[in-house]
Amino acid sequence: MAAFFLLPALLLGSPATPQTSFRLHGFIDAYWEKVADTPAGVDADGRTVFEKNPHEFDVANVHVMLQGSVGQGYRYYLNLAAPGSGGSDIDEHVRVRNAWVEVALAQDYLNLRWGKTYRRFGLYNEILDAVPTFIGIEPPELFDKDHLMLTRTTNLMVHGQWSAGEHALAYALMTGNDERAGDELPLGVDLHYDWGTTLRVGSSFYTTNGDAGPTRAVGGGSPHGGVANWMASDDYLVYGGYAQLQLSGFLFETEWWWASHRARRDPAAVLRLLDAGLNSRQLERFGLDGPNPTAADVPVAVDYVVATRYVRLGYAFSAGGVEFTPYAQGDFYRNRETIQSKRFGGDNEAGLSDDGVFGKPTLGLVVRPVPAVAFKIDGSTHIQTFNGETIAYPEVRTSLSYFWQLPPVGE
Repeated sequence: MAAFFLLPALLLGSPATPQTSFRLHGFIDAYWEKVADTPAGVDADGRTVFEKNPHEFDVANVHVMLQGSVGQGYRYYLNLAAPGSGGSDIDEHVRVRNAWVEVALAQDYLNLRWGKTYRRFGLYNEILDAVPTFIGIEPPELFDKDHLMLTRTTNLMVHGQWSAGEHALAYALMTGNDERAGDELPLGVDLHYDWGTTLRVGSSFYTTNGDAGPTRAVGGGSPHGGVANWMASDDYLVYGGYAQLQLSGFLFETEWWWASHRARRDPAAVLRLLDAGLNSRQLERFGLDGPNPTAADVPVAVDYVVATRYVRLGYAFSAGGVEFTPYAQGDFYRNRETIQSKRFGGDNEAGLSDDGVFGKPTLGLVVRPVPAVAFKIDGSTHIQTFNGETIAYPEVRTSLSYFWQLPPVGE
């Protein structure tokens, strides 16, 4: 309501017009990846068949961001993104990633943010667009767009913090449209403690608070949240914790998360998975392993847990005016409900394995010739079970990202 009364002053330029400031900035992230031969199936003798993968060029991230303030109590933010815009169809990919306004109701203690906003969850969800600023090329597995544990965005956030010297305790409460099936009220919570820039420890929680529905149909691509495409309904919660330590050039990060699902499959949608190239264990899981499966063969009620954790360790040092950050990371992810085909709603990592489990150790290096430019190169090895045996296949990635910014106005 207060923003409504400010509008005439902003438009007419009256003497009462509050002080305004804004910044226009963004990121560009060029990307290349090569994955070694991966399992493609089983031959007549029961042996694993491998297939070659072409190398891939892309512009993984393009962002244009506008953020500003009006007076002392109002902020706004707009983030336009074109992910995967290395092809010729960039116009089809430009979308609004964030668009919100915020009012400070009680200084730092109570703020209301409304619109389309990244939820506060773990260390990375709010900063994944700031590609040049963090170690690693790919996001932690819970934020991989092919197997999200929950939606990255929501619509309403109440947040604030209390500070005393270098100590700060921050909270956030969030809700929105998310994946709700009807008039449910999904709820997200984040609480973390900061000791300056040295230490952050926290915990996040999310519940659908009732039935949630799929964001995409079978055949429409990987889901935008935690509900699989072939579900009729899903009631789930996500919980876990995170920690970050920065000391004398060293950076240590870790997170661990669990998502507990109580879901009901849609038999008609599950039958469509017969065209998705499921392996024998997945066919059995969905009741599709018989000679002529029907909807009556599909197990409808399913309870399962998605789990993930990771550790990242980096060390930053300078030589000849250039900053170098070698890093190592290890990721673990488990989701026995997923499948391999991204087009049908799965992912090509957990869905490739027999049991929905994979691990991925990574070694890499970040080179920053200037603060605004980051060149990254890393190599990973996927380790998982396929056709009853443990397999490992490597991949290598490079990324060149650039942060640009026009001179701030009004600051």
